[in-house]
Amino acid sequence: METPEWYKLKRYPHIGEPLTIKDYNWVKEYIEDETCIKKHSFLPLVHKCIVQRKYRADKNSIIRNPTGKRKRIIGKPKIRNIYYASHFDSLIFSYYNSLLSEAYNKLIKNKKFESSIVAYRKIPIIEGSEKNKCNVDFAKTTFEFIESNKHEKLSVIVADVTSFFDNLDHKTLKRHWCNVINENTLPPDHYNVFKALTKLRYVESDQLFNSYKGTMIVEKGVPNSSTLKEYKRIKINSNKYFKEKNAVAYCTKDEFLKNNLNLVISAQNKKGIPQGSPISATLANIYMLDFDQEVFEKVDSINGFYQRYSDDLIIVCKQEYEDVIIQFIRDRIENLAKLEISESKTRIYRFEDVDGAFQGFEIDEKTKNPNYNKSLEYLGFTYNGQRVLIKTSGFSKFYRAMKRSFKKSSSLAKNSKNPDKRIFKSRLYKRFTYKGANRKLIYRPSKDDAKKYIKTKEYYWGNYMSYIYKSNDAMFSINSTDVIKKQSRKFWKNFHRLMKFHEHKLTK
Repeated sequence: METPEWYKLKRYPHIGEPLTIKDYNWVKEYIEDETCIKKHSFLPLVHKCIVQRKYRADKNSIIRNPTGKRKRIIGKPKIRNIYYASHFDSLIFSYYNSLLSEAYNKLIKNKKFESSIVAYRKIPIIEGSEKNKCNVDFAKTTFEFIESNKHEKLSVIVADVTSFFDNLDHKTLKRHWCNVINENTLPPDHYNVFKALTKLRYVESDQLFNSYKGTMIVEKGVPNSSTLKEYKRIKINSNKYFKEKNAVAYCTKDEFLKNNLNLVISAQNKKGIPQGSPISATLANIYMLDFDQEVFEKVDSINGFYQRYSDDLIIVCKQEYEDVIIQFIRDRIENLAKLEISESKTRIYRFEDVDGAFQGFEIDEKTKNPNYNKSLEYLGFTYNGQRVLIKTSGFSKFYRAMKRSFKKSSSLAKNSKNPDKRIFKSRLYKRFTYKGANRKLIYRPSKDDAKKYIKTKEYYWGNYMSYIYKSNDAMFSINSTDVIKKQSRKFWKNFHRLMKFHEHKLTK
């Protein structure tokens, strides 16, 4: 069945069982009815914290590990608060996101700053192409601007808005929302969606899980049937096993209304919207309309470059305008957007001729002292005026994921009923080596004829190696060599080292 793009079905556990393609007709009829939406009662969001650990070399330690590198320490973790809407509410947000996204793109289409706003938008690689740009293309555009102006002394200002989604001003958001849909005030259906996002009500995922004594509703196959599924409530030891056990819901909607209203928390927030809803990203772009226009005009007037990727801003200008631009963006963020850019989240780089070579390096904002060992970092890449590389943190994250997967595969093999206790290798090869790097359209067996396979709209998007190869090809015009591809040269060796280690453990 052909469905619009907003009808995106998710599988995360929530209040109520997930929807299916069979629900499309009645869902569409309800969501497209403005009368239904203006009266709709949204369920509370489910809140989770995503903790991202950070590893840094210990600069104060003289102790080295066996490879000769400095001992690493765990830095302050990055904590992201994510709020998930129920499956039905999520589709409402997704539908209104499609309306707002279309209106936003139409509004800025003829504005000069249109190409500067790159996050959460579908921007074709070339006019008429079905393929869209990604962070690789946006970073390349920035580096190419620097490259094309290497005859100048340049400053590059990279700023990160502090707690972006948590601090959006509700009045400003409402005003821009009205502007985008060309209304003086929000229509009742839009206003109800606005209230659901700005008057935050949520439940903690762990509390909801514990209220049902560590049980979840899971989807299981029906015995003697290859197609039928059923829902059952079973015991699950921890939320880390939700995916493995195919958990689909904490409880039904009726169970929640009967048993769990006492868990609902009203944040009583006077600013901010939840990060994680299908509409949040578009609202962030809408919110920054005035800011984008003013900053672009200021930077364009001095023949500079401006790009915003969500809450990351980058500006390239001549060094003589450096202090003026820094002061300007901080003033506009505080007084126009009512947000904040902290000094600790602002990085300043300079690009100029150093000993006969065009070089980029970081400077201290206050003392202006240079640090020639620190290169420009933007959208997952580093650029020093000579070459573009993928940040090492991306490789570290990939390697840690590889280690976790081997550990899990080894554990599954050890506890399986298979007598030979072998690791399931093909999945690991597909996920972590060049053998799984090719992106391709997915074909599935036909329901009418099991021997036939039909095209779907789904794609296998490859793995991290795919990203490396794409980055290498995209940045080749700057690097002139396969230097990015060479960054991954140790992956194959590390992969087989882990394979050998875990196979040896299983044979003991």
